[in-house]
Amino acid sequence: EKWLLHTWSLAVEWQFYIILPLILMAVWKWRPTRHTVTLAMLAGFVTSLSLSIAVTPLAPSAAFYMLPTRAWEMIAGGIVYLLANRLMLTSAIRRFLETIGFALIIASIIGFNSSSSWPGWRALVPVIGTSIILLAARTNSIWTGSALTQWLGTRSYSLYLWHWPIVVATYYLDQQENSTAIAIGLALTLVLGNLSYNLVETPARRYLTNFSLRENAAVLLSFAIAVALAGL
Repeated sequence: EKWLLHTWSLAVEWQFYIILPLILMAVWKWRPTRHTVTLAMLAGFVTSLSLSIAVTPLAPSAAFYMLPTRAWEMIAGGIVYLLANRLMLTSAIRRFLETIGFALIIASIIGFNSSSSWPGWRALVPVIGTSIILLAARTNSIWTGSALTQWLGTRSYSLYLWHWPIVVATYYLDQQENSTAIAIGLALTLVLGNLSYNLVETPARRYLTNFSLRENAAVLLSFAIAVALAGL
């Protein structure tokens, strides 16, 4: 019933984007090699994943919403980046990896439900699946390279921002089990996400690109203060 509950993930991401560069800068100062950075990322991955597996059965809400138990999922993307250009993969292997990756994601959708504790070890299934797909990097794939998939991908942030308030609206209207309402909600998500992408995201990105770093900081800080004051 909370309209902006989905912003928890954005908060976790922003914490991650602030903290990770500071850690990697310190690691690089200590020993400036790609190998050391990769080991540091792996250590962070294992530590955060272990916390997630240990805390999920004891404090599921904290495990779900807090950075220490979710950081490993984002670190996985960093590890993929560090490994991507180091692996020499044939077309056949790339196709095989992509298939396995999608199979893991589909298995997580089918195999887990609202009664499954999350994240914990279960989150490994879709995260590994996604990581494998990224490593496969099949730009000509019918699954990830199609115009529809690319359209959804470029607007995924806006779609995420809009989908949850629409879900909450169906609950307020007591239509959460109504197939027609769900279909309308999905359509609304696509329409509003597309409008948001074209009228807010893209113009803002283009607008800020023309400013200096100091001007960008001033604009963003002004918006942050305005939102904080409204919150108060």
